[in-house]
Amino acid sequence: NEDNDEKEIIPFNLGLVLSKQGLANTTLQTDDAVQIYSVNEIEGTTGSVTISGYVKNPGSYELFGRNMRIHDLLFKAGGFDDPQFKASIFLDRADLIRYNENRITQTIIPFHLGEVLADKDSKQNFKLHSGDEIRVYSQTVFNTVRSVFIEGVVRNPGAYSLKTGMTIKDLILEAGGVSEDVFLYKIEVARINPEKVNENNFAETFELEMYNDYTIKDIQYSFDSNPGGVSVERADFKLEPYDYVSVRKDPYFSMQRKVTVSGAVNYPGIYTIKGPDDTISDILERAGGLRPNAYAVASTFTRQGQMVQVDLEQILKDPYSKADVNVQGGDLIFVAKKPTITQVLGEVSSPGFYKFIPGNRVNDYINLAGGFSQNAEKQDIWIRYPNGKSKHYSRWWSNPKVLDGSVITVGLKKEEEPFDRTEFAKEIASIMADFAQIALVFSIIRQ
Repeated sequence: NEDNDEKEIIPFNLGLVLSKQGLANTTLQTDDAVQIYSVNEIEGTTGSVTISGYVKNPGSYELFGRNMRIHDLLFKAGGFDDPQFKASIFLDRADLIRYNENRITQTIIPFHLGEVLADKDSKQNFKLHSGDEIRVYSQTVFNTVRSVFIEGVVRNPGAYSLKTGMTIKDLILEAGGVSEDVFLYKIEVARINPEKVNENNFAETFELEMYNDYTIKDIQYSFDSNPGGVSVERADFKLEPYDYVSVRKDPYFSMQRKVTVSGAVNYPGIYTIKGPDDTISDILERAGGLRPNAYAVASTFTRQGQMVQVDLEQILKDPYSKADVNVQGGDLIFVAKKPTITQVLGEVSSPGFYKFIPGNRVNDYINLAGGFSQNAEKQDIWIRYPNGKSKHYSRWWSNPKVLDGSVITVGLKKEEEPFDRTEFAKEIASIMADFAQIALVFSIIRQ
């Protein structure tokens, strides 16, 4: 404006101006600006349509012209000329999803996909609008792949899709085979029968036996006699949807159970257990017995990583006695050699290792170690024998013999706080004051 800095927008019809009408003859002034708009700026960009679901190239596509139809969009999304791909599509129905006039809510318009693909002139080949979406479905949407389940002694337990004519052997092979090698397996199949399920019957079960080649016991098999032929009918236990297969090994069969013998025996090595009654003495006898330098008292017996306290000396003196132990697979028997050494630990003048002297007792070894230190607790002395057992030593009542390989430990005297006379006097004074107060209370009560 001439009088101030305010600006004014003056719309005009470009078509009239170009035909020298309307504002065509309006005189322009300094700083005037004329803006010409494109059609896209006024009417918006070209519309788009979307295709989703089971198509090769899902996504958003430009809506060309005003005559684009469903068949055109299907072609853009990859088409259906591939017969294998087309066979996996549900052709009986696809959906056109279209916005209503309010551009907020939508309407689903079903159409026959197969008919549209077969005939572009079909009435169901609808013309598309901007914002339309075509949704195509797979066969699996309406034909769900059923599952079967397997657990137990298989390498990869879990759920697997059920194939036509699938048998127990097929499922075990798909699960990676069995994880434990035995001759016979027990198979249990739990099956849901929709016609029989009720509150008192959740499932029915079938019990079968299977050999280690995955064939089911007592079932006759038939094979195609033609070389390279495939037998369509197999006399095997066929699976049904949702079958739950449990594979368990025969508890009475397994591979050889072994015991390892090491140390001072004539023939150390691994020995197979003949039967459930095999004992430690049986295995040692097969190992040729103990060498002259063997030390049964210090020998050990280990099961599942845990040392078991056994008296090997007593076992060898009296085989098959109560002291003998039935062996199991994985057991370890170690026969020690004579160490000819005794160890003295703890509060002695010279702790360490000393030569074993037959007949010596605890106090003899304490004297060899220089006697007790100043901080020794003479009532806390223990001897641990090579077989792991321990015994308390008493200077007045017991002075046991020391066995080869024993360990003698002298304890440390507990620290005592020094007697504080001042603190003791304060405590006595406090106690006396408490008694005086109690006496005063009693005298008041009596009055």
